[in-house]
Amino acid sequence: MKKIYSLEGTLNKGFVGQIAYTICLDQPYEGMSISFDFDKQYHEYITEDIRKQFIIDCHGNYTAHTANDACLIDALKHTKTELQIVITMNDKFIGGVHRQDNPKHIHFSKTYTTNGCIPQESIHGVIRITVIAFSVIQDHTHYNLSLFAHPKEANHV
Repeated sequence: MKKIYSLEGTLNKGFVGQIAYTICLDQPYEGMSISFDFDKQYHEYITEDIRKQFIIDCHGNYTAHTANDACLIDALKHTKTELQIVITMNDKFIGGVHRQDNPKHIHFSKTYTTNGCIPQESIHGVIRITVIAFSVIQDHTHYNLSLFAHPKEANHV
């Protein structure tokens, strides 16, 4: 596999939205793999500041009553950053893998694709990878995205 594109980015707490990356392929390829990973998926430590902010957020957004500490800690342990990716080729959907795996490895070819993706006769044209942020729970959450492709075999006459 040949590395075609690689990048890294940073998201801050509270970001919800989409970031699209467009890659113009230089030639047709037989297969493509995409790797995506990020850090800070869960709180490593639940500090007093995190606990207090969670209570403020719940009161402000949901007019929730304060729960006991055990409930708060349990909720914070299960709160997570959720980032997913969707892939299109020439403006047509070819895959979206909405799973909790981190890192994500997604593969496309004529004979094999990752679950949630559509087999492709040829990988060509314009690839758009959209990072969808459903929830980011910590500032400075770093992510990495790479696209690899397998060149088509030359026809021998």
